[in-house]
Amino acid sequence: MRLLVTRPQPDADETARALRALGHEVIVEPMTVINFQPPPDIAFRPAALLFTSRNGVRAAASWPVASTWRDIPVFTVGERTAETARGTGFGDVRAGGGDVVVLAEEIAASLDPYAGRLLHVAGRDRAGDLEGMLAAKGFDTVTVEAYDASAVDTLSESARRALQSGDIDGALFLSRRASAIFARLVDDAGLGAEARRLACFVISDSAAEPLRHLGEVRVAESPTAAGVVALIGR
Repeated sequence: MRLLVTRPQPDADETARALRALGHEVIVEPMTVINFQPPPDIAFRPAALLFTSRNGVRAAASWPVASTWRDIPVFTVGERTAETARGTGFGDVRAGGGDVVVLAEEIAASLDPYAGRLLHVAGRDRAGDLEGMLAAKGFDTVTVEAYDASAVDTLSESARRALQSGDIDGALFLSRRASAIFARLVDDAGLGAEARRLACFVISDSAAEPLRHLGEVRVAESPTAAGVVALIGR
């Protein structure tokens, strides 16, 4: 199959490599661009670090103060984010079950609310209210928006040509936002009919919703990149 990968970099290249290893051709077409913010002024030592995305880990790991935080407990939303945290030097890393509700429960079961403030390093656009969930359990959590993901304005020329010629068999979507941006861009380009020939492989029911009018949508059994890749070829 020839597949369109809509993740932002550098994660898009990782997914592309996995697909090519399975024998597929890939066009990398990110729907968003990650913009990291300058290091914030953190005036306290967190009792724990909370990450709900790999880009949150990448942002925090680049801060000068992070070199003094390597021993702080780290809680991540899933195993891939945990792997990124370990790879950037954090030692005590605990992977959650894949969503913020489960993550909040695991944090509450592991930490004492009176041990100190927690630091959630996140993006501007994020799913769920981790800070609010933890507040309901007695925790004081500070959320730092360390990056944002800006939407692209148009499809690349190579993607437009491939859609027009019917050279793309399917597309992968790992967030609702990527799905919504793609749906808007193909409509703006007058390629709605061509896009309806695609098989859309998505990470969740939420991510599927903006694509329902385009035709075939398949939802991963597990809300992970690996779960989406596993859909290919079924």
